[in-house]
Amino acid sequence: MDNILQERGSVPEEWIGFQQLMAGCSHAELKDFYQSGFSYLDQKLVEAPCLAIDIETTGLNAERDKIVSIGLVEFDASRVYLASAKHWLVNPGELSDSSVIVHGITHSDVSRAPTIDAVIPELLRAMAGRLSVVHYRAMEREFFRMLGFSLWSQPWLFPVIDTFALETTCLKQSQGWFDRFRNKSLPSLRLPDARLRYHLPEYENHDALVDAIATAELLQAQIQKWQLGDRRVKALCQ
Repeated sequence: MDNILQERGSVPEEWIGFQQLMAGCSHAELKDFYQSGFSYLDQKLVEAPCLAIDIETTGLNAERDKIVSIGLVEFDASRVYLASAKHWLVNPGELSDSSVIVHGITHSDVSRAPTIDAVIPELLRAMAGRLSVVHYRAMEREFFRMLGFSLWSQPWLFPVIDTFALETTCLKQSQGWFDRFRNKSLPSLRLPDARLRYHLPEYENHDALVDAIATAELLQAQIQKWQLGDRRVKALCQ
């Protein structure tokens, strides 16, 4: 495996080649995930089957901290399929007081929860063949990458659309020339604040499933406002 894929923030230069390489890996669950392919990369965004994903963790350092909950929901450009929603609490072994304050998940909540290796098979099946959508990829991408090293001794990587990055790009492109010349600061890109700009309802924050649904709705709104439906997925992926 190319050493660059072990570096924080690095991704393959060419996703299909990486997918074909990983489809030959020796770990059955991971092999099935990659064999499902990334065919959505060549689809228009309006046609792509999407999966919004959010995680809550014990901290912000993917090399040290652990996942404590995962939420996901299937959607497309016009509909969120709430019947597909899944939410797992995960026992990380230990919680920090600061993380409990943020997401409200306590030691008693996770004491009987499964460990991450028990959750992974169902998570992989849910993600297979779907375009992953997150808000701020530095979280999900890095935690899943490090999870791959922990479980399979290799990185777990896949294309994502990042609504945080997409919002940044769209807002910058909508600025007038004078604001760009002054390098005017953008408004808040936090998920709740971004949603307010599209007149989306306010939801409770730091619940993995609620944030996954909120991310799905945000991408739908971005597609409509910025006329992104005919863009190819591979041009928008990170």
